Amino acid sequence: MEVKEFISNFLTISRANIQIASFPTAALGILLAIENLTLFLSPSVWVFILLFFLTLTFACNLNSYADLKVDEKYKRYLSEAVKKLGKRNVKLILILESVLIFLLVSYLLIKGFVLTFLLSCLGFFFAVSYSVEPLRIKKRGFWSPFPVWIGLYTLPLLAGWFLFRSDLPLPFLLFVIGYACMNEGFTLVNTCEDYSEDKKEGIKTWAHVFGLRKTLHLAFIFSLLGILCLAPFLSKLPTFTVIGTLIFLLGLFYASKEVYRVSQGKNLERLAKKFAPKMRIWFMLTRYPLLLTAVLYFL
Repeated sequence: MEVKEFISNFLTISRANIQIASFPTAALGILLAIENLTLFLSPSVWVFILLFFLTLTFACNLNSYADLKVDEKYKRYLSEAVKKLGKRNVKLILILESVLIFLLVSYLLIKGFVLTFLLSCLGFFFAVSYSVEPLRIKKRGFWSPFPVWIGLYTLPLLAGWFLFRSDLPLPFLLFVIGYACMNEGFTLVNTCEDYSEDKKEGIKTWAHVFGLRKTLHLAFIFSLLGILCLAPFLSKLPTFTVIGTLIFLLGLFYASKEVYRVSQGKNLERLAKKFAPKMRIWFMLTRYPLLLTAVLYFL
């Protein structure tokens, strides 16, 4: 296999198209914790950010490997990428990623970042338990969204914060709750997209527990909770921060409006399939304005 083809298939099973929108998730907890922007350049920060992306890539690769038979029927671009790489090679990639993750979390522990270390280990547990038996939480009905909701949208913010702080002020907690709920709201549209396919494969999600319409209503409500993300910025709103805040609000309004449109349709699954590919755009329109706001807050 040529290097170019290998990279292309690896990026496919790593969901690189979604990961492009993930840098704010790794950085926002840190930016809200530090008092001086130069601290963002410290080695421990970039070890943590590398750890975040490595764990996210591992989770995506593991999911593609574990879902090979399911994806052969419904998402063949993923199963084909796994087959072209070779199951043995994907296993080796997963082992290598696991070793690197172990080294990075060990570095954080040695440096004394105990809470960040523990939260990072918990994030790795969620990455494994989401896809792999005997837990395979992704098919466990009510519990199915929590590995992503907590492991991807909550823990990284807290872990980044604890690199520099030991307290948990209310504005930051509201930010974490808002950020996690907003992103999970967008993700629930993607969950509804796979309603029939998941049902055939015995995978039970919120769409099956609550029904498509109620799940999409929850998606809309959760997306609106993104407004809580502004809590840390309310005590100080310099001109530049206001600009970032307005951009975020416009992005949030646009994304929430589209989620609402899906929830009000007649053929909900068809609409979910139509709008789910926009999830990356929703992430970009809300996450990066928040990142911009956090950076401008230092001006």
